[in-house]
Amino acid sequence: MKKKLSVDLTVLCSRILFRSALGLSIFVLSQGCGSEKNGEMLKLRHDGKLHHIVIADNSDQIVRFAAVELKEYLEKIVGNEFRISYRSGAKGRKNIIQLEIKNDRSLKWDGFIIKKTRDKIHLLSAESRGLLYAVYCLLEEAGCSFVYPGKEEEIVPEKEEIVFTPGTFIHNPVIEHRGLTPYGLYAGSIETGRKFIDWMAKNRMNYIMVSEDRPSDADGPAHAIIWKEVGEYLLPELQKRGFIIDMSEHCMPVFFPKTLFKDHPEWWAMNDGERKILPGPYSGQMCYSNEEAVEFYASAVAEYSARHPELRIIGTWPLDGGEYCECENCKDPETIFKAALHVAEKVREVRPDMLVEHLAYHPQSWQPPETLKIPDNMTVMWCPDPGPMDSLAHEWIRKTPEGKVYQFEYFLGDNYRYRTNVWLRPGYAAGVAYHAREMGFRGVVSLFLPIQTWWRSSFNNWFFARACWQEDLDVRATLTKYCMDYYGEQGKDIERVFNLILNDLQAEPYQDSRRGSGRDINQVRAAAGSILSTLDSILANCREEKIKVRIQRLKTYVEYFLLHCEYESIPEPDPADRERLVSYSRQHPGQNMVLMYPEYIKWRY
Repeated sequence: MKKKLSVDLTVLCSRILFRSALGLSIFVLSQGCGSEKNGEMLKLRHDGKLHHIVIADNSDQIVRFAAVELKEYLEKIVGNEFRISYRSGAKGRKNIIQLEIKNDRSLKWDGFIIKKTRDKIHLLSAESRGLLYAVYCLLEEAGCSFVYPGKEEEIVPEKEEIVFTPGTFIHNPVIEHRGLTPYGLYAGSIETGRKFIDWMAKNRMNYIMVSEDRPSDADGPAHAIIWKEVGEYLLPELQKRGFIIDMSEHCMPVFFPKTLFKDHPEWWAMNDGERKILPGPYSGQMCYSNEEAVEFYASAVAEYSARHPELRIIGTWPLDGGEYCECENCKDPETIFKAALHVAEKVREVRPDMLVEHLAYHPQSWQPPETLKIPDNMTVMWCPDPGPMDSLAHEWIRKTPEGKVYQFEYFLGDNYRYRTNVWLRPGYAAGVAYHAREMGFRGVVSLFLPIQTWWRSSFNNWFFARACWQEDLDVRATLTKYCMDYYGEQGKDIERVFNLILNDLQAEPYQDSRRGSGRDINQVRAAAGSILSTLDSILANCREEKIKVRIQRLKTYVEYFLLHCEYESIPEPDPADRERLVSYSRQHPGQNMVLMYPEYIKWRY
């Protein structure tokens, strides 16, 4: 979903942006509590005794996968062979790492417990995916880091021993569902999709939104989500990680094809006094007050739901881009919701476990029903930005059973919304999680557009994911740790660069410069010049090639940021001005993880 509005979101990050560093340990990157005192340190050595991973005999595929992940990463770190055993074959064995499904009053949702003594590590959760998250948390404690997608981007140390602090640590998420909507997902990006899903799980995200067939309306594939082309390959990746799959994202044409117009023109939206379908993939809204049209649509959604037990949520999203019906009966602000309500009734007949999602996106759909009770098999995706309309969101939450309302979020990774220049915003990212908790949202689903340009969006979502598992994330300490892990000997210098970026180059609040932010372009030029000079000096003194590659990405970010701000500061830019942005992308093909591709930049402007 693309959205063009832009607002001041300072309120979300003002309280958590760059708090004083507290010297956080790796444990504090997750919400932990409780610790045994004066315990002897637990050590995993390449020649040690603790090399058995034990799981229950009836473990499902998620727990089995968690055990394999733990085995493979521990072997990479210490060089020792680890074995996976079933509990029946490991009776009496003391030196083990045990993964166990177990209910505990202290656990919430897919939270987990890590217990460590001098000769055993015990991972517990009430849910299978909670054990997978416990494994990744333990690996982070061992020194691993998963900021960006792909094995080649991971930090996996090699050392003689891993030292763990004994104790009992409880980790519960701040919000129940943490999700992303991956744009750029189609037949040509299956391997990128695999890496993306793997990265999401390693950061303990549990929810993904896809579309059966959403073609890209942009120049190139950036706006595509075509599950029918990738589901065969990516569904197993989601299932073994325990993901909640939401089939949604403007997939109305899958259930209400345009071919119906020939025989039923009255089923389609009236605009300017005429029922018509214009060219383009996102033209042709339904007339949501037409009972026959809604019945056809509801039946099609129910039939699809019955065929796909792997899906947990199904959306009733209208087409993107507006053109809602203007007929007299559709003027009722509850018309679209009532249509979704009928879909929920039909779906319940064949899939009582399926949630039907109403999209609160435009004035035609964001008004909660005044009298109707929202059934327990419905959920709401709330799209307005945090701030002025929060009271209306509260009303949806109050009227929806168990508060099944989600915030759809744009500012962590949407290159459409940011006009190809997503900001690095760790403070804002943490604030998104806390705002959702305070509002009472069940979860947050952020738009990641596209997955091919992952460097900026992954950075932001990594901070969001940290905040989802810690009540009060220290953003500064987390940024420090990121710099030390990812940039090695240059970590302290790069941290100073980030301070300049976040405080001078792109000081909050974010606003689109074309909508009156008043940003001083001379100040941006001065800050960019200082940062680029500093980065050149760091690169000159860097001896490790892989670190140089990482620093170059940061340099690319600053260079394009400057060009972008210069372009948007021009009152009436012409094609030659735009060409500077396009040319920069074209001249840096190796930086496609940082830059949108040239054709998209040209299309967006």
